[in-house]
Amino acid sequence: MNISALARELEITPAQLFNWRSAAAKRAATRERRMPPTLSGPKARRVEVGCVVLRVPTDIGEDDLRRLVRAVREA
Repeated sequence: MNISALARELEITPAQLFNWRSAAAKRAATRERRMPPTLSGPKARRVEVGCVVLRVPTDIGEDDLRRLVRAVREA
């Protein structure tokens, strides 16, 4: 099915459908930029807190790690 046919089926204009699609793509791109980089490899270590697995940098300070673990347990 093409965009025009779908728009007719939804009783909207093709332009409106294109605008919605464009807006959704922009929101998705913004979300991807806000996502923190994933940690893996030798610069990360695995910490298990109950059934949750955290990947933290190997150089994380003890106080920061304790705060992170406490926050995960309280969530």
